[in-house]
Formats: sequence, C-alpha cells, structure tokens
Amino acid sequence: MLQTDHFVEPDLDLGKGVTCLMLTRKFLDERSQVSSNLLSSITGKPVQFMKQVHGVNIRTVNSYANEPFDETDGIFTKSSYLSLGVQTADCIPLALSAVDGSEIALLHVGWKGLCDGIIESFLTKYVTKNKQYNAWIGPCITISNYEVGEDVYDKFCQTDPISETNFKIQKKGKWKLDLRLEAARRLKLGNVNVSSSRDCTFENDALYYSYRNNQSKERMITLIWRNNEK
Repeated sequence: MLQTDHFVEPDLDLGKGVTCLMLTRKFLDERSQVSSNLLSSITGKPVQFMKQVHGVNIRTVNSYANEPFDETDGIFTKSSYLSLGVQTADCIPLALSAVDGSEIALLHVGWKGLCDGIIESFLTKYVTKNKQYNAWIGPCITISNYEVGEDVYDKFCQTDPISETNFKIQKKGKWKLDLRLEAARRLKLGNVNVSSSRDCTFENDALYYSYRNNQSKERMITLIWRNNEK
C-alpha cells in the first residue's frame, strides 16, 4: 500500500491504465469545501457518486449524471470519460478492475451489504467469463475494534454458515467480526485476486474518520478511474 498524509493507494496495479486512491481525513480536513471541481481536477474527469443505503444495488454507469444515484451501493463502468467515487468511514471501500483495465467498479461494503450479497451480486452480474479481476479492500475498521451482536452473527451464519470462520466470540451475545477477511473470502470464491489494506479507520484518527470511534459524520472518499481510451 502506498500512503502519504493525503492519500492511500493500493499496493498492486488493479488493472492496465487504472488508478485508484483514497483521500484521507487530513486531505479533506485541510479544505473547507471539497467540490466536484476539486475531485475532477484529481482524476481529470467528473466523479460519479451514489446515495449509499447499506444495500446491494449496483448501477452501470455509461455517462456522468449530475446527481448521485439514489439507493445505490455499487457502481460499474467501462467508460474512460468519468471516474467513480464512494464515501466510507468504517465500512469497506471495495475497488475492482478487470486486469486488462477495460472495466472498473466501486462498492460500499458494510456488514449489511456484505451479508445480503453485494459481492455475490457483482460477481454474478458484472464479471465477464474468461477475464481476470483484481480487488482492493481499502482502509476500514478491523476485527479488534468491530464488535457486533447476536443478530448480526445469526444473520451471517443463516445465509452462509462458512461466515462463522470470520467471527470471534467475546462474551455471551457479542462477537468480533472481520469484515476484511469475510469480504476477501467471498471475492476469492469468484476467482478475484484480492489485496487488502491493513489500516484500521477506528485506530488512526489522523488519517481516517470513524463512526464507531467518535460518531463522525464525515467520510473519506475513494476514487477509481480508467486512463486508457479503449
């Protein structure tokens, strides 16, 4: 992982001609306003966002829309004329790309979307047979700081019993959940090559916002875009 005070990048090339980075808390706090023009100046093209609802809806984007997509937690494009953006604090910003750089996507992955199958939805609807894909699990909350209740544990185990391997029991009715390992497990079932940040948004106040830590309403921004024109 490549990291400065202002941005974090994956430690692998997601795809040919594909760029991905997360803008840190420090970068965002140093600017009184983060405008669409500022973000476009970083990527060189307009940034498409979503109104995220912790769901599983993924939208295909062929051209830039002026407004974020309603009730959407994933965006996919083959276009090189726009970039994609996702906002996260403790949830996973999941960046995906075909190795040849022809397709990119960003998913917002919290426990609800993960449990309900947003990764499986992407693998089923958007992965092209005989193409290779890379994924980056960006900075998010880690297992040591992510305690969940019995309702979350039960829901995961009922929908996919193997999910239990990524829970660690703490006390009666309380577990620690490893979002990153659970997301990676599901991606690997779809033969996606996965790289994961080790940074914890809960622990690193200087670089990341965290809702779990201090109920922050602010969010980091992860961007991905294609540089090739094909």
